[in-house]
This record gives sequence, C-alpha cells and structure tokens, in this order.
Amino acid sequence: MSGEQEQVGGAGSRVDNRLTGGTVHGHVVQAGRADITLRMSDPAAPAAVAVTVTPPLGLRDPGRPLRGREETLERLEAELAADPGAEGRLLALCGMGGCGKTAIALEVAARRSAAGCRVWWVEARNGPALEAALRAVARQAGATQEELERGDTADLLWSRLARLDTPWLLVVDNADDPALLDGPGSLSAGTGWIRPATGPGAVLVTTRDSTRATWGQVARLHLLRPLTGGRLDAAARILRDHAPASAGTADEAHALAARLGGLPLALRLAGTYLDQANRTPPPFRAPATPSTYTGYLRAWEDGLDRLDPGHALARTWAMSVALLEQRSHGHARALLELLAAFADADLPYTHLLTPDRLADSGPLAALDGPAIWQHLTALAALGLVELLDAAPDTPPVLRMHPLVRDASRTRGTEADAARLLIATALADDSGDPQDPQFWPLWRLLRPLILDAFQRADAAGLTEEALPGLGAAVNMAGCHLMAEGLNAQALAVFEAVLVVERALVGATHPNVLVTRHNRALVLRDLGESTQARAELEAVLAVKRERFGETHVEVLVTRHELACLLYVEGDLAVARTELQEVLAALRRVLEDTAPQVLATRHELACVLGELGDLAAARAAFEEVLAVMRERQGTTHPAALATRYELARVLREQGELAQARAELEAVLAVERERLGDTHPSTLLTRYSLALVLREQGESAQARAELEAVLAVETELLGPDHRDTQITRRSLDGVLRMLEGH
Repeated sequence: MSGEQEQVGGAGSRVDNRLTGGTVHGHVVQAGRADITLRMSDPAAPAAVAVTVTPPLGLRDPGRPLRGREETLERLEAELAADPGAEGRLLALCGMGGCGKTAIALEVAARRSAAGCRVWWVEARNGPALEAALRAVARQAGATQEELERGDTADLLWSRLARLDTPWLLVVDNADDPALLDGPGSLSAGTGWIRPATGPGAVLVTTRDSTRATWGQVARLHLLRPLTGGRLDAAARILRDHAPASAGTADEAHALAARLGGLPLALRLAGTYLDQANRTPPPFRAPATPSTYTGYLRAWEDGLDRLDPGHALARTWAMSVALLEQRSHGHARALLELLAAFADADLPYTHLLTPDRLADSGPLAALDGPAIWQHLTALAALGLVELLDAAPDTPPVLRMHPLVRDASRTRGTEADAARLLIATALADDSGDPQDPQFWPLWRLLRPLILDAFQRADAAGLTEEALPGLGAAVNMAGCHLMAEGLNAQALAVFEAVLVVERALVGATHPNVLVTRHNRALVLRDLGESTQARAELEAVLAVKRERFGETHVEVLVTRHELACLLYVEGDLAVARTELQEVLAALRRVLEDTAPQVLATRHELACVLGELGDLAAARAAFEEVLAVMRERQGTTHPAALATRYELARVLREQGELAQARAELEAVLAVERERLGDTHPSTLLTRYSLALVLREQGESAQARAELEAVLAVETELLGPDHRDTQITRRSLDGVLRMLEGH
C-alpha cells in the first residue's frame, strides 16, 4: 500500500491529495514531502479540484498499538468528549516532523468513528486543495452549490457545521504552514478557514508549528515529543514491533532507539529495514547490509545513505527550514548548521549565541540580539530545537534532536562552534570553573569543549585558535578536578599535553599550565612521586623563563611545599612556605588569593607540628579576610573552616569543632554531593569528633558511609580508604568493649 491517493478532476486539472510518506506494516510513516503536485487550468476555480475527505483508516494496523502515546491519546479523547463550552473546541497536535502526529490523528479518527462520530479528514499542504476539501466538508454538512458560490464559504462552512446535532470531528492534517488556515480571515482571531467547533463537533489539527502567536487563544496546544527519557523503552518496543527477533536483544534495540533519539519515524524505518534485510536471502543481499540492531547502529554512524531511502528524514528537516525562510527567517539554515556543529549535549545558548560572539560567524554576524532570539524561537516552534526553561541558578539550554543534528551538520561550521566555545570559556562572566557558583554553567560547557577538542583536526582549526582551545580544555579539566572527578581530569590534561607539546613545544607557558594542573591531579590521586617530579620540572622551566620572584614561580613553589606537607616532610614544608609567603607579600597585597592560600597551608603545617595556638590564630586571621572578601561559603573559606575545626578538635574544643564541621558539611553536601572528596573528608573528621564525644554509634555510621564510597571510588588499597578502615575498626572495638 503506497499511502497515496490521487484523484483526477475534470478539464485537465489534477491534484495529489496525499497522506505523505506511505506506510510500514499498516503504520503511517510521515516523512514530509516536497513533491506535492498541483496543476490547474483555472486557478480561480477551486471547486474543480477533486478531493476526498474520507479518513484514510486503512493505513492503521489495529494490531499494533502506538507505543508511548497512550497518555496523549487518552488526553485527546478526553478533551474531544468534554463539553466545549462557549469557546469551542480546537486542538492542535504539535511536534517535529517524524514524531507520529498523523498516526495519532488516525487513531483518534478511528476511535471516534467507531463511537458513531462522523469524521472528515482534510490535508493542509497547499491552499487550493485545502479550500476544495473544506468546500466538500461544507457540502456534506448540508450546504448547497448555490450557497458555495456566494464567496463567503468559510462562514458558510462553520454555520453548517454548527447546525449539526450529532458528534463530528474534522481532522486537518499536515498544517505545517498555518497561514494557509487563515483563508479570508485570521486563524488566531477565529475567523479563518479553521475555527473552534461548537456543539457536538471538534477540530483536531496536526502541525509542526507550536507558536502561541500563530494559534492565538482559540486552540489548545498539545506538544508531541520524541520518545526519550522515561519513554525510551517504548521506543525500543517500536523497533522490536517491526524488526524480526533475529535482529538482536532488547538491550541492543534500546541502544539503537537511543541513538535514533526515540523518533517514531526513524524507529519504524529502522525496524522495517531490518525486517526486509532478514527476509532477503544472504546471496542476494548487498555487501555489508546490516541485519541486526548493532549492525544498523554501526552503519548509521558511518552515514550509509541506504538506511534512509529517499532521504526521508533529511527532507523532513529541510522542509521545516524552507518554511522558516519563507517566513523571513533568512538565517535559519545557517543557525541550524552552527547548532549542529556542537556536541550532542545541552547548549547554554544565552552564553554562546550572543551578538558579540557571533560577530565572526559569517552570515550570522548580521543578527542582533532580537533577531537571534526570533530565529531561535522560530526553530523551536517547528520542533527543530527545544528551548528549555532554566532551573534555579542554571542557564537556560537548547537541545537538538540527534537526527536533526545528523542531517544539519556541514563542513566548516565546527571551527565556528569551537571559536564560540573558546570565547565563552575565557570570558570573565563564565567565572572560575573551580568556584561552585559557576558550576552550573561549566557543567554545560565542559562536554561541549571536550567534544570540540576531540574533533579539532576535523574542524580545521587554525594554529592561532588551537592554543585558545587548549586553554578552554584546561579550564574544563580544572572543573573536573573541582568536582572530584580526578581520573577524568588526568585523562583530559594528558590529552591536551600531547597536542600542545607537538604544537608549541614543551616549555611554552600553555604547556607549563597543563603540566602544573596534571601534577595537582596526580597528587590528589595519591601519586605523590610523579606529582613531585612534574612540579619540580615545571618549576625549573619557570625559574629559567620568569625569574625567581615571578608569581608563577611562587605558585608552583607553593604547590611543591603542599606536596611536602602531604608526604610528611613538615619542617622543609614550613621553611618553603614561609619563604614563598614572604616573596608573595613583596609583589601582592596581603589579601590576594595567592597570599591567603599560602597563609592557609602554612597554618596547616604549624598544626601538624603541634603549634596549635599559632595554627588557630593563623586560620582565624585568614578566615576573617575571606569572610569580608568572599563570604564564609566560598570554597577557600570552607577549606579554612575545615582546618580550623581540626585544630579546635586537637585543642579539645569538641563542641565548637563539631558545629563548624556540621556547617561546612551542610554546604558541601548541597554543592558537591555526598561522594565528593571534600565531603567525604569532612564526614570523616566529623566522625572522629563524634567518637571523642562518646557518640560511637553515630561515628560508626558516618565512617561506614565514608568507607563504602571510598572503596567504590578509590579502591580498597587507596591510602584514604585504609585510614578510614582503621578508624572504623577502632570505633568497632570501642562499641564491643561496651
């Protein structure tokens, strides 16, 4: 069954009034078509256009349910059966091409027909055919030919429909250009060809356009999205409905459904392809024809055209873009191609797509802020992208369906996308990636930056742009460190080093920054020997390039001293920190972050050396400055409060120590989560205080929780894991002694 119906009228006029795309085992496959033909010898005589307004119910397969659309169907049926009230009943089912809008409309039509409702089906892909079909509906509703020739056909149609006393439903399919529904009046004003139905009637329109301005207040909009997230199981079931059992397991179907973005059209095309491939005897199959879900997924990634016969999917998006260009959104295609060049991840568009950052992006440089927003909302209205409301303290994001991204990617846009990411990462308003207040943005930027780095060769970035990308990747790595994802951060820094060394040599300042960061990650991972060797090598180069008193040199000396402290070489660490502090004070203000950091570390060493009074005084002085300049919940302030609590515990001030640790822990849990290294360290220290306060059971619970996370994340042999286990053993012995 082709799914196409051709009617031939008189006097040489012909119109193809089609349900586009065809069917797959009785299911509608709505790909979007640009080959509608309309030939009329007399354009002024729409009555000569032959049409049918009978619902094409033969395209349904009652044996196959519409997976994942049960809730939508129930909601539509409930609204169609409800009292329309004075405002009437007009429902618009909106969604991107391929979402299955027509299939749902067919199911609704079938159910309403079975319930005794009269159903008309009208195609809205071109104006003359739409008008001819609506004239046919008016005629079937009781209008005479003489009445139809007066010129007020739209008013006549709705007057006749209003007189009907039995239930009826008018389905208007493929109204992707709602301007065609205006007719002699206005759709949004309720005076167009399509209007809200009163009495026992109802109107259901399928469209890609979900703009409220288009529909005004006369329509109730129902947004239809792909089957993603919690509905991905239903998407996999669609694949399995159409593919043979030999195509693979449920998990493999699930993986393919995820890659296809849960788009019903793509799922049905894939399932049908696999069915046909498996029906073809092996000797007659084309070379490398995929016959399993895994094979299809691999072939799709390779971009094999035979998986999308006729380029049905690509043409679906192309039709939407063409419609936007007709509506004077002349840069829609260029913007869509730029968006497709980013990674398949949420895009913080209010940071990336500002006019100043698009100034070097070819034709998009002509857009100012309002024009950018108009183009974005126009793309969203046709389902090509989604603009999602921002969560509290989180930038709003744009999402693109993976298949729209596949179809829209073009060579040359990756470099523009990378430049936008570099500019955004290095901008002042993006903030410090290690500061939690900027984490919501950096959690969005990080996957985009890392993807751009992985594709830098293919993007064709110039040598001038690559150092900037390296700097952005370094910042992404620092964010991973701050989030406690040290193994991932190490992999990032090592990958950047390979590229930077080949590009600018081993002693370039950018390379030194990356090596410095890599050393800090190694330290946090417990690889102190490697970390120390790297820091010493970096320090030697910095001394040669910058001199002994340069801040860069002093910062690396500071980190080396901290490493000595971690390794237990306290006396040398104290001497080095004192020298670094004196040198920093000669070139920076006493309240500079670098000075405060060195004062903090020196206080830590003093505490370990047993000079608790001096350590406490130093921590309190540092904290006073931080409280005034950054607040007590800044990461640096939290670290100082934690160390102050440790000193208070050593001094026997258990109540104060507990209060401080509980306050720090509350902030860390909210910002960092329960598995972050800083959170675990604070919980461990709190457990020690609880033990010393005699609350052994509570201390045991804290230590067991910390040990479980450390064992999973760090392994049973990591130094931190072993320390926690020994402390837990001590608490358990205390409890057994009772």
